[in-house]
Amino acid sequence: MHFVVYLRRMHRITLLCVGSLKTRWVVEGCADYLERLRHSFSIEVIEVAAGREKDPSKQSAEESRRLLALLEKREGEVWVLDERGERKTSAAFAQSISAARDGGRPLLFVLGGAYGLTDAVRTRATHVLRLSDMTFPHELCRLIFLEQLYRASEIARGSGYHHA
Repeated sequence: MHFVVYLRRMHRITLLCVGSLKTRWVVEGCADYLERLRHSFSIEVIEVAAGREKDPSKQSAEESRRLLALLEKREGEVWVLDERGERKTSAAFAQSISAARDGGRPLLFVLGGAYGLTDAVRTRATHVLRLSDMTFPHELCRLIFLEQLYRASEIARGSGYHHA
């Protein structure tokens, strides 16, 4: 008798973000969600140094060049988190993540710094997504995004974490 064992390949997700976390409770919150996510995804967070330019548009351009250089070295669907992006419910986001997983496509999420991203980064994206109509500090955006990614994984599992 022969047995075949199928190992479910972990879905690869990369989060490229500008700047490092400095606020203790945000660091702890992100660490908590990353630990929870490791059960569903192979997740990597890559921090790009924040720009040193004083002019906001130059700083955004500097950071965007670094992000684009990293994107060129990777493959997968690129999701840019940007205030000009599409609105999605948590359930719709979960469906998008599940479709990518089922299609075997790695996901790359890009989160800019305090002054956002350039059009070149948005153009490189497969999807441009907004987290909210409100404005948040970029550290808090990382925490909110990781919670929404965790929520998406729990919606897909049918765990009851999401009550809508």
